[in-house]
Amino acid sequence: MNRKAIVLAVIIAAMSTAGVAGSADNSASTSYFEGGWIGEWNFGATRQDVTITIGEKNQKGAHKTTYAYGWGKSGTGGGTAPGSFDVYGMERDGVFTFWWKTKEGKKRTVTLEKQKEDAVKARLELEGSLEQYQRPYYDAILKRK
Repeated sequence: MNRKAIVLAVIIAAMSTAGVAGSADNSASTSYFEGGWIGEWNFGATRQDVTITIGEKNQKGAHKTTYAYGWGKSGTGGGTAPGSFDVYGMERDGVFTFWWKTKEGKKRTVTLEKQKEDAVKARLELEGSLEQYQRPYYDAILKRK
């Protein structure tokens, strides 16, 4: 009788371990874009450092994304203090996209597209009315952090 109980306990333990190991392996659902990306936007007369950190996909399929930027200079001569904020982004057809609205209500969209194993092509699109010195979009190559 004890022998049957020991065999049953070993089988249950083996099944539990296999279940835990199987659920921990999310490699098939891990996005290429997850992790940190660093680079800079070239705004012509000035450059601005940028770091984008993309978290794991949540149940809704979105990734928590932190967008951090360094000191910048506006075309009117004023400065932009460094800062960061969190948004949620999505991956579709090999392109990762996230967006936000500025304090003035202008939409800004960033897209990332795989270039190499450790680099992505990033595009910052400016929607709405633009200043005379602004372009509708800026491209950069960001490297894996």
